[in-house]
Amino acid sequence: MASKEFKIEVERREEFGKKGARDLRAAGFIPGIYYSQDQPASIPFKVAAKELALALASDALVYHVSVGGERRNVLIKELQYHPVTDEILHVDFKGVRMDEEVEVKVPIHIVGKAVGVKEEGGLLHVELLELDVRCKASDIPTHFEIDISDLHLGQSVHAGDLPLGDVELVTSPEVPVLSIAHPKGPEPTAEELAEEEAFQFEEEAEEAEEGAGEGDGKSGDGD
Repeated sequence: MASKEFKIEVERREEFGKKGARDLRAAGFIPGIYYSQDQPASIPFKVAAKELALALASDALVYHVSVGGERRNVLIKELQYHPVTDEILHVDFKGVRMDEEVEVKVPIHIVGKAVGVKEEGGLLHVELLELDVRCKASDIPTHFEIDISDLHLGQSVHAGDLPLGDVELVTSPEVPVLSIAHPKGPEPTAEELAEEEAFQFEEEAEEAEEGAGEGDGKSGDGD
């Protein structure tokens, strides 16, 4: 299924610098930059934080915006987040033609419950949440779906195992996506660790004692 499209309302901005960005965020806006290969200069804009949140919550990967008085198709190329609050600080839009090949990240959706989890006591380990792919902007999938119902304990899925159709995989095919792993045993307590350490110490002491006894016997034979 090709990706949905979503309209984002943006406004050209005149606020620049750190103070300008802070003032925009305080007013409920996110500063951004629009650029494209056929655009000689980037265009600064602002978008309402609520508007951007709705766009990110949609299934869309291609967005419609009006930039410089012209309707354009864009991809979100970068989001900058605050390192502590996860608040979005800045967004970059890249203009694209719908017949142009682009490289994008497409989310992976997992469906079903593995037999290795339900009946064999395994645990589902998810290692990859999205794939890097290349395709026309008009053909970007909404997501890739993996049905894990038939997966047994010890089995795994790699990026190259997913059915992608005409979409070109950019992520290495060998990269693991998920696996049904054996559960780890309980972590040893401090008391158990102390007992194990004492046991190892006693074993090493006994081995050293035996070694010393053997050495004495050989020395006596040589006299």
